[in-house]
Amino acid sequence: MAAAEPLRVLERAIEREGGSAKAWAKRAGLSWQYVYDVRNGRRDPGPAILLALGLVRVVSYEPSASSQREAR
Repeated sequence: MAAAEPLRVLERAIEREGGSAKAWAKRAGLSWQYVYDVRNGRRDPGPAILLALGLVRVVSYEPSASSQREAR
């Protein structure tokens, strides 16, 4: 899932709530200010928003192109 996908999921959840971010935040037990900041890119979605959306953050690592050349 791309980094922007949680924001799309959040927007869809808010739309299902009738378009009210405040109503969605209240139902999710979050402050509307926090949701507003996430929607506007001021903050990353943290564990509370991700949990409310049914998502988890996963970090992975891959070898860089230079490390693959050095291994030869």
